[in-house]
Amino acid sequence: MRLKPRSTTRNPKALLYKRFIGLEKSANLQTIYKTVSDNLFWTFDCTTLTFTQIASSLVPQTSTLVSITDSTTILQYQGKYFRYGSTGWKNITDLPSSGVTLLSASFNNIAQYQMNKYYFVGSFDFMIKGSIEGTTAQYIKGNIIPLSALNIKYFDDNINLSPDDLVVIENKLFSVENPETTIKQQPKPFKIYFATLNNIL
Repeated sequence: MRLKPRSTTRNPKALLYKRFIGLEKSANLQTIYKTVSDNLFWTFDCTTLTFTQIASSLVPQTSTLVSITDSTTILQYQGKYFRYGSTGWKNITDLPSSGVTLLSASFNNIAQYQMNKYYFVGSFDFMIKGSIEGTTAQYIKGNIIPLSALNIKYFDDNINLSPDDLVVIENKLFSVENPETTIKQQPKPFKIYFATLNNIL
């Protein structure tokens, strides 16, 4: 019976990062609401019908500031009414018949987009299989970038490499390509994992 080695070589361990997709929102900050009672700044999201507080340092000079002086100032958006008080913004259903200032709410959201993000999974031992290949690429005219690729072998069953993953080895970033698994019967299944790593500058 053959046992898997706990440590393959004295190489530093590789760090694995998995990709996930994060949904982000963008805003143009054209119209900003300032609540005079506590000197806070807000933006309005027409999708969720909510107000989001932003720091004063993020308010551009080109923004239109709308002052919300007291609870009698009410913002209206498509039949919805919003009032600011000591507990924050509230959606009100009963609109007072008099004594209120009614303003139209302007929204700043432009779009939603997806962004690739990565989280740390763990570290693992590996061996370099074969030689390290080197080449050059020119993504921008006149900017020649050296690239290198290497094949690794590892035995850790808890590490599952996929083409969207990133691996860090000795402070260098690599993308994963062509993950493979070889199964040997000795007499139980014995898995050996292979992958190609391409460096990212």
